[in-house]
Amino acid sequence: MWRNRHQILSRLARQNRVLYVEPRSYLRPTWQQVRNGQFDWNAIRQPWLESVGANLWVHHTPTWAPRTDRQPLGFLTRLIRTTALQRTIHKIQLRRPLLWLFLPDQGDLIGHFRERLVIYHMVDEYTGYSGVRESLKPILKQMEIEIIRRADLVFASSRALYEAKRKYNPQTFHIPNAVDYDSFAQVADYETIPPDDLAGLPRPIIGYVGSINDKLDLDLIRSVAERWANGSVVLVGTVQSHDSAGLAALQSQTNVYFLGRKPVEQVPHYMKACDICLLPYRTNEWTKHIDALKLYEYLACGKPVVSVDLPTVQPFADLVYVATGRQSFLQATEEAWETDTPALAGRRRERVKTETWDRRVSLLSEHITAALARREGVSS
Repeated sequence: MWRNRHQILSRLARQNRVLYVEPRSYLRPTWQQVRNGQFDWNAIRQPWLESVGANLWVHHTPTWAPRTDRQPLGFLTRLIRTTALQRTIHKIQLRRPLLWLFLPDQGDLIGHFRERLVIYHMVDEYTGYSGVRESLKPILKQMEIEIIRRADLVFASSRALYEAKRKYNPQTFHIPNAVDYDSFAQVADYETIPPDDLAGLPRPIIGYVGSINDKLDLDLIRSVAERWANGSVVLVGTVQSHDSAGLAALQSQTNVYFLGRKPVEQVPHYMKACDICLLPYRTNEWTKHIDALKLYEYLACGKPVVSVDLPTVQPFADLVYVATGRQSFLQATEEAWETDTPALAGRRRERVKTETWDRRVSLLSEHITAALARREGVSS
């Protein structure tokens, strides 16, 4: 699943050497995999470094050295992970790297790699995740506050995150998500054959493309499927939701299709094949702080979008069907189906034509250049 970090770092690699570090594993899920016979023991022999493109490498973090607070095991596994990453950095000659962190529990990485700058990039309100226990939320919040204060630069993908966190560091900037517009425009501009698993489905085809996780309101999607019993509801993406009851109820609908994860280059084709695209989120602390990447992509395809009422859609409220409840959401899908026109599709595409990842990376680079000048000016 490509997220904003993949879009940003792949573009930075055009003019910079970039090392993408895979997430570290944690003791409890790793131990469960071992007990269930699901652990990949071949990972022990896997090389740490892999070249995936010009100026772009991936560091495979040792999964057999998971993070844990249990000592002395935690000290040992952290030493293994840190040493492995230091060797990789030395191998590709990143003498003074920029350390770009995306998670609030990564503060322990600061100071181990002779980094020139520390950048913290916020894309979610992590305390709002459904899997975070209440007892851990204040701990996670404090960890994030500390990493924000230690960072030389802080980027926030949503306005809500920016407003909530900027008080901890004056060098905090709002950099919204964006779209690889050319890729979507190329598909939207020309007639294409729909993907095989969508061909022949009854219309309208109402779709959601993205991770099927706990921020989705599965009951709301089921209501859409019931309302459009003669149409089709398609969900494209990996299923990561813990709402087993909601999933079971949704899977029981004969006009609901779970199509699984698709390669990133196929995403525009699936969006184009949809008649209506959905943002069927729950309303909670997690979703109130998101900047929905797929919204930019839906609009780049010219598709009518029906969404629950969240801050992420407000800048596009004149082009998105925003619903304030279940019945309102169902009515919005009807309106979207009945009133869509080529002219409206053109307006949607035009709105995000300049909201590109190339422009975002240029803005990020300007902030980084200024921060380097401040940092190195102080050092000299």
